[in-house]
Amino acid sequence: MNNTSNLTVLQINDTHGYLDLHLEWMAGPHQPVYRSVGGFARIATLARQIREETQGQVLFCDNGDTFHGTQPVVQSRGEIAVPILNQLGLNAMTVHWDFAYGPKRLKSLASRLKYPVLAINIYDPKTGQTFFPPYAVQEVGGLKIGIIGIASNIVDKTMPPSFSGGLRFTDGREELTGFIEEVRAHGADLVVVLSHLGFPQDMKLISEVSGVDVLLSGHTHHGLFSPVRQGKTLVIQSGCHGAFLGRLDLEVQEGQVVGYRHQLIEVAESVQPDPTVEAQVKEALQPESKYQPGSYDGQFPARRGARNGGHAAGLLQRLALGRAGATRTRHAE
Repeated sequence: MNNTSNLTVLQINDTHGYLDLHLEWMAGPHQPVYRSVGGFARIATLARQIREETQGQVLFCDNGDTFHGTQPVVQSRGEIAVPILNQLGLNAMTVHWDFAYGPKRLKSLASRLKYPVLAINIYDPKTGQTFFPPYAVQEVGGLKIGIIGIASNIVDKTMPPSFSGGLRFTDGREELTGFIEEVRAHGADLVVVLSHLGFPQDMKLISEVSGVDVLLSGHTHHGLFSPVRQGKTLVIQSGCHGAFLGRLDLEVQEGQVVGYRHQLIEVAESVQPDPTVEAQVKEALQPESKYQPGSYDGQFPARRGARNGGHAAGLLQRLALGRAGATRTRHAE
């Protein structure tokens, strides 16, 4: 009797408000290239196609840095992203730069999402309680998945005081084992950690804490072409700015991952945009339409880039011209 179950995990991380198709620095066969990729309408299409392919056995998570970055998103204090995100079919999210408008504003944005914002490591000092739910247990394709969120731990340490608003942030190390036990007690077949600590910090964390099946990493903008294993834990991170969609297909038997396949899918310009999400994006960007990218003329105008979803254009130019060998990572923002 074959008792194998299948689950496809999808990931976006560090989208930084890049709602639409935009120019992005990408690895090329001989040197980096700068081409148009991304956009939530294309991500929506890819996610829908994968759901159809897998008969809906998909867990789709966002590692955060979502409500901040490009000018239209910042000017609206994250508002224009909410209806777009709600069309993607996401299961959960964690946070970092999303605190840019203060805790009260982030709570308001989170309350209007169709999925939970999770973090085991943010505390209200007045109550001692976590500011967001620490985890969620969700059933996907007959499997119960315990999703545990870990937000960036630097918000109250290196960022303006208005971001944290007095909240206390830890690295989640002390809390994680207890929450793994708790989701298992709720019947979780698999434990997925949704983290914004950064790839090196995540690898250290799971070298010290066992019981995590999959760790979805964010913050450091690594585009991993294959999962990294730490003990029995599979770790992926999927670039930044919505240029990629991470896909991890799991085969599960009796609560154990017995097989996996991984793709780092480029959100290519050739992907047909989802019409509903495309209309939402166009509406959201209408006030900024004059800042949208046209044909690439070989120049890297930092002011235009900052407005249209290319606020790293100056950095990209320097990397492309002077550091052509650096093809797999981007700096955290």
